[in-house]
Amino acid sequence: MNRVVESYGLGTFADGERTFAGVVAGDRVVEIVPEQLGSGVVTTADILDAWDTVRTALPDIAARAATEGKPLAQLRILPPVQPRHIFQAGANYRSHVAEIIVSGKAADDTRTDEELEAAAAAMMDERARTGSPFFFTGLASAMCGADDDVLLVPESTQTDWEAELAVVIGAVADNVARENALDFVAGYTVANDVSARDLQFPAEHRPLGGDWLRAKNRPTFLPVGPFVIPADNLGDYRDLDIEFRLNGERMQHDRAANMLFDVPTLVARASAITPLLPGDLILTGSPAGNGGKWQRWLAPGDVMEASISGIGTLRNICRAAPGKKATA
Repeated sequence: MNRVVESYGLGTFADGERTFAGVVAGDRVVEIVPEQLGSGVVTTADILDAWDTVRTALPDIAARAATEGKPLAQLRILPPVQPRHIFQAGANYRSHVAEIIVSGKAADDTRTDEELEAAAAAMMDERARTGSPFFFTGLASAMCGADDDVLLVPESTQTDWEAELAVVIGAVADNVARENALDFVAGYTVANDVSARDLQFPAEHRPLGGDWLRAKNRPTFLPVGPFVIPADNLGDYRDLDIEFRLNGERMQHDRAANMLFDVPTLVARASAITPLLPGDLILTGSPAGNGGKWQRWLAPGDVMEASISGIGTLRNICRAAPGKKATA
């Protein structure tokens, strides 16, 4: 697909012979060459490790894109970061939690959907005031790029999507206060948390809370990108629109302002568990409109488009993974 970046972003690219970091502006990419940003700063991981030092040089590099840049359309877009930790927030959008509660209505529950939604809103208000985010961890090996195929595993018939805003950490964050948490955010990118639901909650694992590893961490199940857009270029992250389209039909749409636990809270709470490192990702949860709501599951040939305003779009085609059906 044709991509144009209004301001500038940071990415990782391949030209068929090698992989390199670059600054993308408009529809062109300026390669980061050795010594340009300091000794040993070459990859996106290096850049994020030195974020406070090098970030001010990126606008000047972006300004040269029109005359010195390579056409973005001629490059493969790889995941823009190489995280050491991936934190994922579950059930973190009000619309999603309300959807879960209404769809899970017990047969003997006499409340209307409106009454259930009101009860869900009250529950969420209390949870936001006194509770904590639900985190699980992801594997970097599940990541793929913005245009890469997503390989559907043969043992699942209920695989779906979750478009998410992803926070990119730009400094070591160790038990940081919520009030200062945004100081540790380098920027944002887009993620699609592909999930095999029938593998996530099999009957044998329900007493243990489900098999999140097997359901969510298959190779290509985590498209990320296309670029990291610096936080300074986006304004208030709460104004970002999140959208997911399946074969052109909109299935999800919400604003980041409707998170149950906001970005500063997620960064602070995650950093209280373990120090966050530059390049780490925090996926902030997904709005309502997953496959379970529509009773529509991913199939080979489906085209997924996860978009966030000001950041970009992931466009991934679903393919059948090669190999025999797994037995465990």
